Amino acid sequence: MSESGGDEVADNAAPGRQRARRVRVPGPERRTATSPLIASLDASDPDGIRRTIAATGGPIAEPSDRPDSVFATFCWWDPDGDESTSSTRCVYLDANGITDRARPERAALTRLPSTPLWHVSIEVPARWRGAYRFLPRRDELAPPASGGPGWQWWRDVLSAAVVDPFNSDRLARAEWPGSVAAMPAAPEQRWWTPSVGQGRLWREQWTLAGIDRAVWLYEPAGAQVTADRPVAILFDGRTWAVENPILAGLDRVAAHVGTSPLVVMIDSVDTDVRMRELGCDDRFAHAVTDELLPALRRRFGVTADPARTVVAGSSLGGLAAAYLTATRPDDIGVGVSLSGSFWWPGNGPGGSFQQVVKGGTGRFFLAPGELEWMLLDENREVDTLLRAHGHDVHYAEFCGGHDVVQWREQILAGLAWALAPVRETGVPGLAKYSRATEEHVGG
Repeated sequence: MSESGGDEVADNAAPGRQRARRVRVPGPERRTATSPLIASLDASDPDGIRRTIAATGGPIAEPSDRPDSVFATFCWWDPDGDESTSSTRCVYLDANGITDRARPERAALTRLPSTPLWHVSIEVPARWRGAYRFLPRRDELAPPASGGPGWQWWRDVLSAAVVDPFNSDRLARAEWPGSVAAMPAAPEQRWWTPSVGQGRLWREQWTLAGIDRAVWLYEPAGAQVTADRPVAILFDGRTWAVENPILAGLDRVAAHVGTSPLVVMIDSVDTDVRMRELGCDDRFAHAVTDELLPALRRRFGVTADPARTVVAGSSLGGLAAAYLTATRPDDIGVGVSLSGSFWWPGNGPGGSFQQVVKGGTGRFFLAPGELEWMLLDENREVDTLLRAHGHDVHYAEFCGGHDVVQWREQILAGLAWALAPVRETGVPGLAKYSRATEEHVGG
């Protein structure tokens, strides 16, 4: 799963295999400014500068003349010293939903002369929460002339990423190092917590859709295990069980809904398998409903009621969750889709989700990011389409990008909504967003 750049074509897909492609559009231009704090620093006192920034923490939120924005000042401390001793000549910011890898020069930091401090101040929404990292380099960063800012190129760039030394809130097990920013008006995260889950987690090896893979199962603490228990199937299972574990959050969800669901987290194996299976693939859908669910019913007594059978995922996993809910209504009644890749299949092979939507009574939780300029329109289109066909949709846009920092909260909020025994209009942590007026009306 791509946390930084979105689901795109895998440049390492099998030779000769046709790939889904889409044309990148530029990200929004953001204002930069001179930070009052940085301007006040004494360049002759590097130790004092470091103490000042460390005491404030990073990134530093400073006022903007726009009421719903702030200037976020990002600072990186060169461990090799100032320009006379360090080989670092350029530093770039990669901030999810804020910067655009196609135009890295717009997120370039500037060195405070004769000091190890690099800095940049960028205007961001006051409600933004997201991951970010720094890219120190000996040369300028520019997308390749041939092929543009492709995902494989960007993966190579991110291999040299470093965290913010002034921020202790970090993505501990992510594929690339990352720090976590939360601006002053960012909504509280009601469900996700870094605490250790108190339920039972175990890993098994399953053969699903003809492929041997890891499957993590979790029985949350905090609620009773009942007969005919609900079941939640999460795609990109390694993300939720290992890399960005949501187990303690699942305990909170179970306590809220009053019953302990069986949570099944399926590994996506590798990039090629993930692209094939999660991209509106009927064979994989068949494997979930005709292989996985019957086995779970036999072994663990989970429900056969589609209204209490949930599938959930983010990005391509969000597309798959919506696809299974729309095409397998006799088995799956609720889909939780975060930042769903409803642009699929681009100009590649296969059909689109929009083509399979029919009338029905499915329940869909759709949560894209306001700052996902590459897929927000498609998510809004799907919201409208599902409602027009009679489905029940909770649609909410969070103030962030294509980002696991947001997804780990939203997937829990979606599960709380999906598993609530009585329809709730005020599940804690659910944002309400009106697209008609572009007005955020709650957090």
